[in-house]
Amino acid sequence: MSTFGTKIRSLRESLELSQQEVSEKIGCSSKVLSNYELDKREPDFETLIKLCDFFNVTADYLLDRTDNPKYFKEMVLNAQSESLLYYFDKLPEQYKNDVIRYAKLNLLDSKNVDR
Repeated sequence: MSTFGTKIRSLRESLELSQQEVSEKIGCSSKVLSNYELDKREPDFETLIKLCDFFNVTADYLLDRTDNPKYFKEMVLNAQSESLLYYFDKLPEQYKNDVIRYAKLNLLDSKNVDR
């Protein structure tokens, strides 16, 4: 069984982000985020929602009610998304992680611009 804190830390580390970077994005101090990761403190509902949105996971996942971090919804893809998936699927495995990392970094940059 994973704790809330271990899930937050694992998600943060999987994105190769520091506590400072995540705390700035969700609007709390790095000390508060550290306390979440150490299971010394629990977030309020507003912060829980921010964490879910930032990491793109469900609250049920963070609260260890499920092992599935994502909702499964039927998606309707536009032509651009379909094209991206088509070409991504054709890439050799060694390049897929590079593409994902590039997309994550650009998403983080775009969130910096929005602030």
